[in-house]
Amino acid sequence: MANISDNNGLKNLIAQYGTDGAKASLKKSEHKGSVKDPAAADAHDVKDPKKDPTKGLADKNVFLKLYIQQLKNQDPTAPQDTNDMVAQMSQFSSLEKLSGISDQLKNMTTALTSNQAIGASSLVGKSLLMPGNKLSVSDSQHSIELKTDIPKDSSSAELKIFDANNKLVRTQKLTENDVSWDRKDDKGKELPPGEYHFAASSVNEKGQVAAMPIQLPARIQGVTINGKDGTMLNVENHGKIKLTNKLEILG
Repeated sequence: MANISDNNGLKNLIAQYGTDGAKASLKKSEHKGSVKDPAAADAHDVKDPKKDPTKGLADKNVFLKLYIQQLKNQDPTAPQDTNDMVAQMSQFSSLEKLSGISDQLKNMTTALTSNQAIGASSLVGKSLLMPGNKLSVSDSQHSIELKTDIPKDSSSAELKIFDANNKLVRTQKLTENDVSWDRKDDKGKELPPGEYHFAASSVNEKGQVAAMPIQLPARIQGVTINGKDGTMLNVENHGKIKLTNKLEILG
């Protein structure tokens, strides 16, 4: 069996499907003179890689056609070296394994996407803490979880809550960043559902007053899976928010 690089029919195939280096090497040898082989006509049965860019020596189907062409044009007086045969079969085996790995990765990607969709869909209806100072309270909400950031030099801090008419209905002393409002006014009376405004401030030892940021619960209305920006949460009054591990989602 003749070596693949010594066969004129195979040279024709390499000229069509080989790497740039192989083609350049083939052109040099042709300038020195080569004998035409009728078997070269079989090479035209293979699709032109220019018309089908997915084909090439890396394609297992083209590899097989090259190998079969080599068998058809074997030279009984010059059998192929055993090492060459083993090397070719090893390349084909490696190609098969790589193709299998590619398929497995595609299956893993599909599975991960499915799991991501299931996990993200479970967030619909829940709330996450978002920066803001205004909140619409429903009749089913008996307590409101919110968060602020008390400065380290603060000697005292408080939260003030106003109704839709901008009337102060509750003043609550703060000692921690996590705050829970029981939806009651300063007299202990439960307030009706509606829109409320929140303002937090702190006072340091010098008597200086500073406003503090507030995070209020916002309802997750839907999710978008595998968009160009990844998994996005459609949050009430905030639009689309990218899902990250920095978000604080409430139960």
